[in-house]
Amino acid sequence: MEQEIKFDMSEKTNREILRFQLEQLAEVSKDCLTEELSKITSSMIEIVSYLENNQSVQ
Repeated sequence: MEQEIKFDMSEKTNREILRFQLEQLAEVSKDCLTEELSKITSSMIEIVSYLENNQSVQ
């Protein structure tokens, strides 16, 4: 069963939005099949890499 997640992005910084996305990926990964984990892990790495390479992200 999918859970609807409410997140008001209008008052959030880019860093807060990316952190929220990373937290959601981590939560979803708990219920994934092994073959799905590589895609989720890749997405997490992309988000972390973006944050590391864009220190000016608010």
